[in-house]
Order: sequence, then structure tokens, then C-alpha cells
Amino acid sequence: MTAPISPLHHDLARAARQIWLTEGTPPGSPVVEAVLAGRLAVSRTPVRAALRLLEEAGITQRRGRLMVVADPARELPAVEARDPVDALVGAIARAREERRLADIVRESDLMREFGQPRGLVSRALAKLATLGVVARNPAQGWHFAATLAGEEERMQAMRFRLVLEPAALRQPGYALDPAFARAMREAHEAVLARPWRDVEAVRLFEMNAAFHLGLAQGSGNRFFIDAVEAQNRLRALVNADWRFGDNRAHDSCREHLAVLNALEAGDNERAAMLLEDHLRCAGP
Repeated sequence: MTAPISPLHHDLARAARQIWLTEGTPPGSPVVEAVLAGRLAVSRTPVRAALRLLEEAGITQRRGRLMVVADPARELPAVEARDPVDALVGAIARAREERRLADIVRESDLMREFGQPRGLVSRALAKLATLGVVARNPAQGWHFAATLAGEEERMQAMRFRLVLEPAALRQPGYALDPAFARAMREAHEAVLARPWRDVEAVRLFEMNAAFHLGLAQGSGNRFFIDAVEAQNRLRALVNADWRFGDNRAHDSCREHLAVLNALEAGDNERAAMLLEDHLRCAGP
């Protein structure tokens, strides 16, 4: 099944286009999915969707099995105002947090619970699977993955992150990927440029997870990277249904940008301290 296009995919498509414009990439240059995913600090799945957008806009084109840069000066279409998949993902996350959904669910259960058609439910489950919230059962239905259970466990996770993530920025030879920094700056500034809407919670979490993972990747240490990925999966259910208010959403973006500013200025110690402050304010 083809993954639905989300605002994150539009952000990644714009970031890839900006890389090619900034670097003066000539037409005909090959586009390697895995390489682009690494530069944008995300998995290959959202990059694949972003490349579909770029191809539709004529920015890239296929030559046989090869994808190449065609015309990065072309414009990308505007992001749709509302994504019904993200809205349903948030509703499912909220219902699970409120224990209104069992550990194992079927598509038909969710269709009845939320009054939505099968196609939309299938797409929402695919998004939740990408976030690590659900997984398909071998025989039938889906099961919810482990998450942070209760306030005490969330506080323990936060204390672990306070030790883990700033330490990654203090590693010898730490190197922030400039393309990742540009992509994150553009995505965060896009959130700050418009009023907050709760329906964008899934997009915010995807961006947030990509940000924290990308910071860890700068350490070059797979143990830091694996630990941050695990924490992202544990946080996904709570954060897919953002309930911390519009001010906190925008404050979080500003705090992320401040960390980027410090790293780009070469002040990793200040960046680590800013990240500690951010984590203390950020919630789960």
C-alpha cells in the first residue's frame, strides 16, 4: 500500500530541493534514497514519499530504475490544510491512553469506534506503525507496542533522557550535519509561522523525533543513536495526541532552534545546557 502524503513529507521534499539548490547540484545527478535519508536524518520511508512529491513537481525524474535531479528551481505544491489521517491517528492515540482500546484491535473495531471508512483506518494504522505505536499481528489484527505507563515511568524516562541526550552533544568529534540543520530549521520555522492547530500533533511529533535523533547521530555513536530511537518509540503514543497547548508547541520549536544555533556556532557545551533546559520543560 502506498503511504499517504503528510506535511512532514512536504517538509522533507522542500529540504531536499533546498540542498540541491544550495549545492548547485546539476541536472542528471543521481538521487540515492539511502544517502538522502541520511542527510535529512530520517528513515527511508518518509524520504520515499518526499521523492514522489518531487517527481510529481518535475524536480526529479526517473530514468529507468534511476532517480535523478531534473530541475530544482521548480516550485513544490502547497501543503494541504488538514490531514484526516493525522486527525484519526491523534484520536486513536487518545483513546488508547484513556484505555478505551484493547491491546489487540482490528480495523473493523476502529471503524466502529471512530465512524471512519476502512481506507482511512488502514492509512492511520500504517502511520501508527511508522511511529512504532502499533504492529501487525501474524494472523489477524494489530497490537499496541509498549509505551510509557504512568507518571512515574514517564519521569524515569525523562531523567534518562536528561543524562543521555546532552551527553551525545559532548562527545569528542561531534559533527552536526549541515543539511539536517537546514531541514530542521525550515521545518521549525514553518510551525512558528502559523497559528497552532491540534490536528498537526502527529507532524509535530515526527519533526520532534527527527530532531532529537538527528542530534544523536551527530555523535557518531550508535549506542546513543539506538537509545534515542527507543525513547522516540516510547514517546510516540503520548505525543501523537499533543495536549500541552499551542504556547508549548511554539516554545518547543524555539528551544530546538536555540540548540541548533549554539551547535552551528561551535558551542557544544552551551547547546548541551540548552537541550537540558528544553527536556525539563518538554513533557513526556
